[in-house]
Amino acid sequence: MSNKMSQYWDQAADNYGRIIDDELNSFRSAAWKSIIFGEVSQQQKLKILDIGTGPGFFSIILSQVGHDVTGIDSSQGMLEIAKKNAKKHGVWPVLKIMDSQELNFEDDSFDLILSRNVTWTLKNPTVVYESWHRILKPGGKLLIFDANWHHHYFDDALMAEVKEREQRCLEVFGSTFSDSNNHDQMINFELLPLSKVKRPDWDINVLKSNGFVEVDYIRDITEKVWDAKEKMLYGTSPMFMISAIKES
Repeated sequence: MSNKMSQYWDQAADNYGRIIDDELNSFRSAAWKSIIFGEVSQQQKLKILDIGTGPGFFSIILSQVGHDVTGIDSSQGMLEIAKKNAKKHGVWPVLKIMDSQELNFEDDSFDLILSRNVTWTLKNPTVVYESWHRILKPGGKLLIFDANWHHHYFDDALMAEVKEREQRCLEVFGSTFSDSNNHDQMINFELLPLSKVKRPDWDINVLKSNGFVEVDYIRDITEKVWDAKEKMLYGTSPMFMISAIKES
């Protein structure tokens, strides 16, 4: 990941930390566990990689149910908050600074790899998906949770709707989820190919071409994991789930 992108996440860490603290103390912990463990068996202790853990949400909730979790992030600021959050919640996932696009793990290492709101940042997603396939164990599962977060920068109608939703959110809730700094100005979305393609359709084809099997998706999981404010603000970009397996 570029220094500029790492700087973006470092500067956003405090704001994301507040958001994740709220999530950890809300209905979302149980909701996300239900979604994830509806996709993978808990009959045995799983070795899990949480890619782009940020302030540690997935690493914490998956550690709470006894799995062996490693969380990685390219932002030192995010990891510092993740470590504080993990301690606060009484769990001890392994938390490492590492670029999700340059993974330092052996082949066939993990039973489950998952990420949330990470894949939109990838500059070379095809190569990254190849590396995720490499480090999954045969029969292991990949879960990707993301949205077409910045597609509105390339669609005038969507941009108009996004701005309308932001205004409505301010009127109803008094705030959005952003801090006072406009971090989006730090990112050149033209350099991020997933900003401009239709997802999850694009991902499905690439994952299949990279050797994943049983590739499937749910186009909208927001009813399960978003509250009313999130639905109002982000309704143009509903969160999807992609699941895929490394063939045994």
